Amino acid sequence: MLNDINLIPQTEVVEQKKTQVLKSSSIFSVILLIVSIGVSAYYFINLTDVNSKIKQTDADIEMSRGQIRSMSEIEVSARNLDKKISALKTLFNGRSKYSLLLKEMEARKPADVTIQNSDIKVGQISISGTSGSYISVQSYVNNFLNKDFEGGNPELKDMFVDVSLNSVSLDKGSNSVKFLIVVSYQDGKLQGL
Repeated sequence: MLNDINLIPQTEVVEQKKTQVLKSSSIFSVILLIVSIGVSAYYFINLTDVNSKIKQTDADIEMSRGQIRSMSEIEVSARNLDKKISALKTLFNGRSKYSLLLKEMEARKPADVTIQNSDIKVGQISISGTSGSYISVQSYVNNFLNKDFEGGNPELKDMFVDVSLNSVSLDKGSNSVKFLIVVSYQDGKLQGL
């Protein structure tokens, strides 16, 4: 029963309760202030970090733009070079390869025929030379028109259209046959090879 007797005045009890409530609310406020400061500091640090990353990214973007601007001359040069290459390809594909014509003439020539002069025009070639016999000259003429000739370039087998033997004569001093042959050919066959 002694425990039940309270000799502290009621005003003092109310004051003690107020003090306790004030003390606990102060502690709660301080804890809440510390938590809010911690959360604020966390967001501030993250915001600062994000802002620094944004600034770094902006600087990188600006540097990349500067590099791209500095390469604009290279891009223009590359485009111009591409146009020049296309023009050269068109030119090379459209030109006649007379070296192939000369190789084909040499391939179709019999062994004892010697070419002394050849005059090449578009679609026509004049060949003058000497031979050991009339038969070799005739064989040379026939080789031009032979589409089944095996010694030449297979892509040029039907290139020669017409062959005319303009002159043939016997040189008594050297005992050889001089000849002049005019050969018509398809110039388009020499292009694009």
